[in-house]
Amino acid sequence: MPFFFPEHAQHPFYGTFYGRLSAVERGMVLREFIGVTYRRRFQFFNRYRFHHPQSAFKNNLYLAAQRQDRRFCIRRRIWRKKQLLPAYLKLIFRHYVLGFVVQMIRKRHARVLPTEPGCYPDAPLILAALEWFAEHEPELEALIEKQIAQVLAEDSRHLYLYCLRAFYITRQLCDTLPLQAAVTRSLRYRIGGQVPLGAELEFSNLGHRASFEHSFGRHGQDQPFRNFIYFHQFFLEDVSWRLGGYLDHHVRLRRYLSVPWIGGFFEYNLVRIDYPRRYSLPLTRDPGFLARYIQRVVAFNRCVAPHSLHLNVECVDQGALLVPQLSDYLCLLLLGGDLTVDDNGRLCERRFARNELIKMVQQRRHESLFDHIHHLVTEYAFLRLSATRGYDDWLSLILALAGFNRVSDLGRYCLEPLGDLLYWAHQPQALAGQEIESFLAKVEQGMLADSSLDKVLVQCHLRRLRHWLERQNARLT
Repeated sequence: MPFFFPEHAQHPFYGTFYGRLSAVERGMVLREFIGVTYRRRFQFFNRYRFHHPQSAFKNNLYLAAQRQDRRFCIRRRIWRKKQLLPAYLKLIFRHYVLGFVVQMIRKRHARVLPTEPGCYPDAPLILAALEWFAEHEPELEALIEKQIAQVLAEDSRHLYLYCLRAFYITRQLCDTLPLQAAVTRSLRYRIGGQVPLGAELEFSNLGHRASFEHSFGRHGQDQPFRNFIYFHQFFLEDVSWRLGGYLDHHVRLRRYLSVPWIGGFFEYNLVRIDYPRRYSLPLTRDPGFLARYIQRVVAFNRCVAPHSLHLNVECVDQGALLVPQLSDYLCLLLLGGDLTVDDNGRLCERRFARNELIKMVQQRRHESLFDHIHHLVTEYAFLRLSATRGYDDWLSLILALAGFNRVSDLGRYCLEPLGDLLYWAHQPQALAGQEIESFLAKVEQGMLADSSLDKVLVQCHLRRLRHWLERQNARLT
């Protein structure tokens, strides 16, 4: 058989199914299986000195597939942990199916999906795939469960076989359930925008206790994932590459490297596009697109509870900037923090009160893959990720942060008053009306500076923000 078909795939199901695939479809399977290696293929080939004078690209892909197939085999000692397998295999299958849907949409509908200069090119395809995934979740869930049962019965440990079965699911559904409706729906949420945006989403069933200092030796509190201490043994980083998946174990000196038997947060870093993490790209300039993207990613990773969100906003030259006040940071916490009742029945802002945060706001320089320029980006790291927030909630929050970022001098005054914020988090007091109005005036100034946004929409979301702040502030009185 052409392309790549290993010896351990000689089971009648795989041979029959693969034999019916067209050359294009076999190429799709190969690309999805190689994953990150295919995206970074020229770096990979140079590193391993792969070269053939004839048909170099095709032969090098075959060699890369051979290497990946040898590596992507779950070890026997991990496979014996039968209680873990269904949950981890479900994550693998869901990500493979998502990747194939992205490829199907690119092949059939890419021309109607707009790309934004300087932003992640695949983002519109992925959102459309996430829309399709959400629409057909029951059918997908049933088919994935059936394929996992087959894999367990066969005692199959190779991810190449999972990839083939995932394509079997995708091909079966995409031929009967059209993609066009999902593509059209993904376009409805665009509102325009000029400021590059990105996001990082953390998931954990243990919440703040997933970090190393809280979880070591207590992984069993999270069943069945065991705080993702087997994340790398199931190759989830390679499988979830389209969403920038990796394990954030909060061991700072080895942040992007595997640390055996240390779990952490399953994170989607939507601004990273290469696994050495040298480059990054904004996801979009459109706040509406990003709001829907966040909502759909949370729904997609339904097996793991959402925990926190980092929103990245590129700094745009705006001339004279305003110095942020303590009340501005408190308004941000009212909008995006975690104001809730503690175990003693008192209101608190949990992210600060439980020492989850080192900083609320920090600035970094991200090097773009396209222009190789370091862009100044503000990272808002205090946001609680929630599955209950709807599209309008996320959109209002993103517009508020982008507007506030545009007019605030965070470069010189990015060291927020942490002591005051920590004290307030334990004993939150209501803000004065003029403090809320001052914050909203800054947000409005920044939102109106983006000429591509509809002014009626801006005023609508300013009203929503005012109501949101007043409602949260009333809880403190």
